Amino acid sequence: METTETLAEAASLIPAEEAFASQIAGTRENIPDGALKIHRSKRLRGALSFKGDAYLSLFAAAVAALGEDATRLENLPDAPWFQDFGRCLEALGASFEKLEDHWLVRRGGGGIPTFSAEPRQPPHELAALILAGLGSGLDSGSPRAVELNTLLRLDSVNIPSDVRSLLQSMYLGGELSRKARNFCKPFELRWDDTLAKIPLLFHHLSAGESLELQLRRPGSDLLENLLRQFEIDVKVERDDDKNADELTRRMARQSRVLGKEELLTRVKLPVAKPKAAFMALPGDVGEASVVALVATLLKGSDVMLEGVLLNAGRGGFLKALRRMGADIEVTQRRERFGETVGTMRVRSSALFGKRFDAESLSDLRDEVFLLLLAAAFAEGESVFRDLDYLREGPVDLLKSFIAALKQAGVEIGEFEDGLVIRGREEYDGGNYDSLGHSGLAAAYAVLALKSHGSSSLAGAEALDYRFPGLLARIAGLAAAEKSS
Repeated sequence: METTETLAEAASLIPAEEAFASQIAGTRENIPDGALKIHRSKRLRGALSFKGDAYLSLFAAAVAALGEDATRLENLPDAPWFQDFGRCLEALGASFEKLEDHWLVRRGGGGIPTFSAEPRQPPHELAALILAGLGSGLDSGSPRAVELNTLLRLDSVNIPSDVRSLLQSMYLGGELSRKARNFCKPFELRWDDTLAKIPLLFHHLSAGESLELQLRRPGSDLLENLLRQFEIDVKVERDDDKNADELTRRMARQSRVLGKEELLTRVKLPVAKPKAAFMALPGDVGEASVVALVATLLKGSDVMLEGVLLNAGRGGFLKALRRMGADIEVTQRRERFGETVGTMRVRSSALFGKRFDAESLSDLRDEVFLLLLAAAFAEGESVFRDLDYLREGPVDLLKSFIAALKQAGVEIGEFEDGLVIRGREEYDGGNYDSLGHSGLAAAYAVLALKSHGSSSLAGAEALDYRFPGLLARIAGLAAAEKSS
């Protein structure tokens, strides 16, 4: 039975977050700046499931928006950030229809959209990459390709400097580089391969053009796996793959003869239109990561995180946390819609300092502040490099976070391209400001739940924007333990 017709109508039906449990998670109080007051939490016990993974939901909705026939998507996020992304897709001609327990997503009947309206503001860096590729690809048949600054407004809080710089370099003069439309080696233009891959694939997919990418760092295979669910025969080959075609193996042999040891990955996208599909999206890795860190830090905790996406490219934070000593065990594992989904058991444990660089941090962009916070509670020193993308722009998020941690008593040393954090077990509560960034808000919330006394979080709406009701759900785990 149909309940609402559009994404915008559905947004008005989402209930407001219930009041937080007093003395467990947080309460809205009449404190001077109207911030959220968060109390130290008891240990967590119980199980949680989650709405669809953020990355997979963005990809799935965007690909489905190119299909002539409707794709059925279950367990899409109901968070405000995803509603904003959906409205961006609607501005590009997509159609969202809400039925009782799922969404139907397809290409609308309006043909190629116009971009005379005010530019859209993507709610997330991945959304910006997707929308840039979709917009330029959908308009590629017109005499003049759409300019990036006509389509998108990239803010400095939610879109990191490296993503803004990448898009500005790819869209030379505001239009997608001609070199990128054909045979493409992103690294030749000093692009970040893992980021450039996304707008290039979406541009050629929406334009109905084939593409072959040569990548040094292919990044997550989340998008490639998803495309196959829409019957798009995208191929991924590595130079050292024994099953690769003869040309690929021959080029690899020539590279070795010339002394070039670097291996390339080739992603080949054919000319194809997405077919109608059905997907029930697995649980969000980002939200599961927040709960996993809280459970790791609060002594005596034992929680089950159910139905979470286990794609290796999305599990960078959980992998890093396990490296530091976290007790995270996958208790159930199954394959669904081309991806691995499972249940994780997380028990409290001591953490130990480790070293992290660009390679080890590349798969946890959304959770980087959570990892820095984990280091604040780890025994010994943790070293982080290659975090400059968090510093550039009018808002220096890393500087703000370092200052807040130092105020809480965390020992932090800074050097040219990184920082050192020396952790300890306990801190007292403090006053924090998210600056409108959901990653900062989540990290401060975890710090407050672990700290003695109470803390205040200004800009808590950034947490609700990305993770609506998260603190209440964590409070429920603590309350369930207390009453049992």
